[in-house]
Amino acid sequence: MAGIEFQNPIVLAAGTAGYGQELDDVVALDRLGGLVTKAVSVEPRSGAPAPRVAEFSGGMINAVGLANPGLEAVRRDYLPWLASTCERPRVLVNVIGNTIGDFETVVSSLTAEAGVAGSSST
Repeated sequence: MAGIEFQNPIVLAAGTAGYGQELDDVVALDRLGGLVTKAVSVEPRSGAPAPRVAEFSGGMINAVGLANPGLEAVRRDYLPWLASTCERPRVLVNVIGNTIGDFETVVSSLTAEAGVAGSSST
């Protein structure tokens, strides 16, 4: 996909694995094809206030707000662990922003990070 080779087609969707550490004791991460991290924005985001989920007759709607610690904290606290732990699975970073510049800042800052195979946007 997009020039990235995966060891298998099993890739955990954005946010379901947090930044990987959350599932380390639950899933054999090295057996995955890859994982998409929880969102990363330039600045930290606290997410939407409660209630975040509402049910209606046709289903449900949510607005979680994509809480995350921000670019610098992800680079410092999460990416080194991912690079050392997920050598075979491909790590894709879910990038969010409010402006085109935000996306550019996050993607350009993560492009050379060890262990990051690519980025996707929300």
